[in-house]
Amino acid sequence: MTTFDYSSFSAVAKRCFRDMARELGYEQHSGIAYSRLAGGWHEVFGLQASSGVEFFYVNVGIAVPDLCPVATPEKITDCGMLLGFRLRDVDDTGGFDRATKREVEDSAARVLTQHRAIARPWLDALGSWDAIAAEYLRVNPIEESRIGSHGTAYGEAFRSATYGYLLLKAGRTADAARWLREAERLFALPEYITRDGRIVHEKEPHARLQKPSPGDATQLAEVREVLAMLGVPA
Repeated sequence: MTTFDYSSFSAVAKRCFRDMARELGYEQHSGIAYSRLAGGWHEVFGLQASSGVEFFYVNVGIAVPDLCPVATPEKITDCGMLLGFRLRDVDDTGGFDRATKREVEDSAARVLTQHRAIARPWLDALGSWDAIAAEYLRVNPIEESRIGSHGTAYGEAFRSATYGYLLLKAGRTADAARWLREAERLFALPEYITRDGRIVHEKEPHARLQKPSPGDATQLAEVREVLAMLGVPA
């Protein structure tokens, strides 16, 4: 088992990454959470270290705390990434060394190099709401051609709503309304669990009705409120 020469990775990282954050224009929320406001969305990166493991990961992405126009904006530190990837070290490994304070310090310098070389071009390519929406659609299991026929097995309701809100941010109101109607349809679908563990939307013999989660019920109400705000008939 690895013996570290420090007790808190977050505390060591806070010191070692302070200059990097300042140089890149990021706010340091803690030793492991960083963000930069850009064009209405936030560019973020976070450090992820597992107990006893000699390396840490760096996750880079885009976060939008005020995505839904009728929901209370989230704190940036509580807001998940809508898009993101794991930054790789200069030797193309996935993790950065952290067994000692010196290794964390050296890793911070390499993270800065990799951020400039890899993360910055990726973030620059997502320099508009249209670009963010297009990338979100590309990497998620929802498709224009399947509007009206998506299922719910892979979070399509949440993803459709998210894409609709991104389109709204991009000023594409009509497209946003179509995707929010799709999200409304999916959130409202009844879900039955069959004996063999399948999720179906029409009752089968011995299937049990699944009660909507509080989160799904809230999101359905928010989608309906936004649709009403857009003047879309119920």
